[in-house]
Amino acid sequence: MTAHPEIFGRNFKPYPARLAPLPPDGRVKVLQFGPSLSVKGGVTSVAQLILDYLPPYVSLEHIPTMEEGSTIAKYSTFARAVQILRRSLESLDPTIVHIHMASRGSALRKLILAEMVARAGRPLILHAHGSEFDGFHRKLPAAVRRNVNRSLQRANVFLTLSSQWRDFYVNECELSPSQVVVLPNPVKLPVDVPDRSGRRQAVQFLHLGRLGDRKGGYDLVNAFAGLPEGLRNRARLVMAGDGDVEGMRKLAAPLGDRAVVHAWIERAERDRLLAQSDVFALPSRAEGVPMALLEAMANGLPSITTPVGGIPDVFRDGQEGVLVTPGNIDQIRAAMVHMITRDDARLAAGRAARERARQFDVHMYARRLADIYQRIAPVAEIKEIA
Repeated sequence: MTAHPEIFGRNFKPYPARLAPLPPDGRVKVLQFGPSLSVKGGVTSVAQLILDYLPPYVSLEHIPTMEEGSTIAKYSTFARAVQILRRSLESLDPTIVHIHMASRGSALRKLILAEMVARAGRPLILHAHGSEFDGFHRKLPAAVRRNVNRSLQRANVFLTLSSQWRDFYVNECELSPSQVVVLPNPVKLPVDVPDRSGRRQAVQFLHLGRLGDRKGGYDLVNAFAGLPEGLRNRARLVMAGDGDVEGMRKLAAPLGDRAVVHAWIERAERDRLLAQSDVFALPSRAEGVPMALLEAMANGLPSITTPVGGIPDVFRDGQEGVLVTPGNIDQIRAAMVHMITRDDARLAAGRAARERARQFDVHMYARRLADIYQRIAPVAEIKEIA
């Protein structure tokens, strides 16, 4: 990608004469760039968990690159992030830069930051979250796609969420296999989960995330509406998130109190719904590794989901629940029937989901990420390049 003077600044020095070595206490300094921690979504959840659980020898500062609000506010936030990065690169501090990126405009903006870091010769981690980056990448003009690939290849470490995404970045973006590290999203395991075996109320299906087509919200409502009346009366569908809230409410309205659609909810309400529910439903059409699915599994919920993105790396059909074909309403409905009528299978899948989630515990994730930081920490001087 071409450097623009208005972004890098006229006095930007891409190659410092030297970097200070790590301090005697071995602390690793990291600048993490990603959406503001007030922004809704899975990337924010991951960034917050990283902040909360890294070991104390890692000093990490989060720099927002995007805020909710007007276009002007969003531009101003990104401009501030550029200036903070520029000042950091002009200093001698041995700082690692960790950049979270998604798709479309998010990816292109973050690659500006990545180019700044690479030109300054500093350690760079690119962390790919975009569930639709593959489609976005394939639609780019060939010349732009080559430039994007070159920027991605600048990373010292390129983090992907799954083996499927690793293969995409290696095969289509031409990254080196040794450069790419698969690091599935982390989850915080609750200490206790409710005993769902003695419940007498209707089976409650829960859907969390952006409401709309990509996460299968419309498909889920249509599948629930198509249940035989006797089974539908033994079940309830609860949905919550941002996106097309009003459209989802309109679609669910004929179902009366059997289907409830909430707007975005805070963490305490989310935890309450997870505890009250019996099955998680996320029949997505595109994903990275959805945080909502991992959180449901950690809370002992079986799931109905799809084999897209990184889901097959964390979820096994017939063990933690049921995998269905994206967009196949008949399969979603059949899976709901199975969950309503087979209490034993539903409860067993919930127990298996809880055990599976232990593999993605945030404490193990934080230790692995800290190891990556230590491996690329700038302990040697960088010689001046004429």
